[in-house]
Amino acid sequence: MRLLAIEITGHELRVARGERSVGLVRMHGLDRIPLDGSPESLRRALADLTVHRAGAILSVLPAAASTHRLLTLPFRDRSRLVRTAPLELLGQLPMTPEDAVVAVRPIARVPGGTTVLAAAVRRTDLDAHLTLLAEAGLRSSRVDLAPLPALDLVPEHAGSVALVVADGRRSAVVVRRDGRLTGLRALGGDAGDPELLAIEARWALEALGFASRVLVTGPDAAGVHPALAATLQSPVDRFEPPAAIAAAGESEDVAACMVPVGLLVGEGRHARSGLALAGSDDESAGSWRRAGALVAAVLVLALVDVAFVRASLVRRDDALARAAVAVAAAALPGTPVTAARAQLEEAVAARRRLRPAGDVPVLEMLREVSARVPDSLRLDLDELVVEPDVVRLHGRCESFDAVESLRKALAASPLVRDVQADETRTTVDGTGVEFRLRVLRRDAVGAPS
Repeated sequence: MRLLAIEITGHELRVARGERSVGLVRMHGLDRIPLDGSPESLRRALADLTVHRAGAILSVLPAAASTHRLLTLPFRDRSRLVRTAPLELLGQLPMTPEDAVVAVRPIARVPGGTTVLAAAVRRTDLDAHLTLLAEAGLRSSRVDLAPLPALDLVPEHAGSVALVVADGRRSAVVVRRDGRLTGLRALGGDAGDPELLAIEARWALEALGFASRVLVTGPDAAGVHPALAATLQSPVDRFEPPAAIAAAGESEDVAACMVPVGLLVGEGRHARSGLALAGSDDESAGSWRRAGALVAAVLVLALVDVAFVRASLVRRDDALARAAVAVAAAALPGTPVTAARAQLEEAVAARRRLRPAGDVPVLEMLREVSARVPDSLRLDLDELVVEPDVVRLHGRCESFDAVESLRKALAASPLVRDVQADETRTTVDGTGVEFRLRVLRRDAVGAPS
């Protein structure tokens, strides 16, 4: 599926293009489209993006357009967190639930509860953003809070880090400790005045209690980096994106498009750093992943079951083949056994042609007994003995009526004089009936009495 990530600023439209296939995201390219500040210029630029025919449109609202808090709530159930966090946040703001849209994301479990990030934006701002995209023919799949998606580009092994996104009056700082978000601040200063922005960033980091490594990125990173390095006592470095991202365009363009690039990268991750203000969120993605995992587990179990059943059938077929060879070897001494069934049938046919009237061989008696068993009868034989004057059967079936049906069916054979039930009783596990039958063979014609 084609992906289009969009960040709208006052002077340019930043776009990252990519594609998601089987859970993996591949970058196609970056675009920075200049704007003259008029609404018509923005509408034209957005309308031109429809040529990409993206299956998912991802966009952001700046942190300055939101009010956010890291809250610790005394429970861990996600549904309770989603219900309670908006009330807790709105209780601190001069806004009503009708005026605001509140997004919630669990950050980490802590002793006695859960830390969540809750952000509120004005409903009118969000609706205006969605309407602007819709009028250009771009149906938004998700709206995130900038600059959080950019954090997905910072590798986990970087440890505790603060990411400063220098972007005019949209500048912000994000702090990550031990692999989780611990701070977010929108900077009110303008990156056009690097010294003033550096001082504000220092105050924000001190307020967050952060004194580790700082990374700088964004379209104004080149000017802000020296000012931050001179203002902060912590090490300050320019952020270098992964090679696959850096190859998508010029270094200045990649730095400027860090937020839309982070939107694309987050689409291929199990847990992304963004916060969905509108559209699909992590819970729905997690539900799809869980459903997919369950389907995969069912398929694996089904394949294992088929393998076991096939192996059992193969073993049973081998056992029958060995038994047939043994019978053929016993019935045809001195004859090499190559095709047991065919050789036995040929021997039976020859015997049938040569035998005197009334003489019934063992194999024909077995064939008669097998043919007389009703098709509907579920029969499990443990013992079948053929003697000159009697055939003894020992086995199990489902009921006493089934035993009687078997007895009557065998007694109807012209080769049988009588059928006697020696012992019939319920099995030990109570699921069937165990029986012993004596099938008395009819005397051969002309046999001595």
